[in-house]
Amino acid sequence: MEVLKYNLKKIAVITGASEGIGAALVNELLVNNYKVIAISRNSKKLSKLKSFNSKFKNDLQIFSADVTNLSQLLSIAKQIDSPDLLILNAGIYEPVSIEKFSVETFVKQSEINYLGVIKSFDAFIKKMILRRVGTVLIMSSIAGWIGLPKASAYAPTKSALRLFAQSIRYDLAKYNIAVKLCSPGFVNTKAVKVNNFKMPGLIEPDIAAKKILKNLNSKKFEITFPWLFSTFMKFLTYFPDNLSYKFIKYVTLYEKEK
Repeated sequence: MEVLKYNLKKIAVITGASEGIGAALVNELLVNNYKVIAISRNSKKLSKLKSFNSKFKNDLQIFSADVTNLSQLLSIAKQIDSPDLLILNAGIYEPVSIEKFSVETFVKQSEINYLGVIKSFDAFIKKMILRRVGTVLIMSSIAGWIGLPKASAYAPTKSALRLFAQSIRYDLAKYNIAVKLCSPGFVNTKAVKVNNFKMPGLIEPDIAAKKILKNLNSKKFEITFPWLFSTFMKFLTYFPDNLSYKFIKYVTLYEKEK
């Protein structure tokens, strides 16, 4: 199988690219002169993304694959040259209700949000190591810092990604590969529309994408936004548990007492 090579532009590989922050990043990267490999399990939404970016048709390739399927990811990796930027963005969010508690909700989010990132990393990192250059951006969340309402299945996967990113950067440093962690607050995507509580600092995906790329080449390990909300949430992680719990419950109006 012929490997697709691009000599003039940097190559970005993005998982979870068909909607939300992923699609916004595709759009932003194309504008910033990247060749983009967009991966998603939703082929229809990928086709719409391709049509939306028709003026960049030579710079955007779409591949339908499930991040839980390593063989599909490895097949894509064989067809492309080493990425300069690997964005591991695929993920889902399903709120947990104690009244409808289901282990399957936890298993599904763990397989996609955590193991899906690990499998995607495994598929594409090998060529980057051989080339000894590049950046890996792992999409986590502020929910990975501290427990939030309804996020008992989602938040642990994002916390695990944080620790994975912190750990793997030691191994990749000797290959001149930078590791970045992105921990946004609430972004107005399909995932958060199921929340029935107040979401402070809610921003649009295109704004999130611009903030990510703006900070991509900075010395920061972690990219987080919006500034006011993320700074306050970071402070909450240092508060006593009872105090942070009461504050989050009050701000989100979660289970407001009658």
